[in-house]
Amino acid sequence: MPPSPARKPRPTPRAAKVTTRRPTVREPVVIYVASSIDGTSFALDPESQERIRSAFPGVDLSTRRVFISHDTREAAKTSIKRFEDQVAILLTGVDARRLANRFGAVSFRDPSSERELLRLASPASPLAAQRP
Repeated sequence: MPPSPARKPRPTPRAAKVTTRRPTVREPVVIYVASSIDGTSFALDPESQERIRSAFPGVDLSTRRVFISHDTREAAKTSIKRFEDQVAILLTGVDARRLANRFGAVSFRDPSSERELLRLASPASPLAAQRP
């Protein structure tokens, strides 16, 4: 049997250049708000937590839930409006303005209905700071 002719190596296809595109619609950071008789719980949405980790790699995201105790029911009703920035910092390590600038908004929502209770939007956004 005659020796087979040497095969020329086939050129390997070049790896396709992978580009990561940001979505055109920015998803807000979602913080869920649940009130009870003695206080208000704030919880960071797990998907938002992952996006914050990617956007701010140096930030330590170790807390997903914060509870604020209230002395009166009236205090509980206004807790979102009084503690929005402090809650954002405690849950994310980033202040609410920086989150809104990066993600378009910070949305405080009811966990049962997904109804938005408060929206802190980027100043550049046409939806700047809405309070439903």
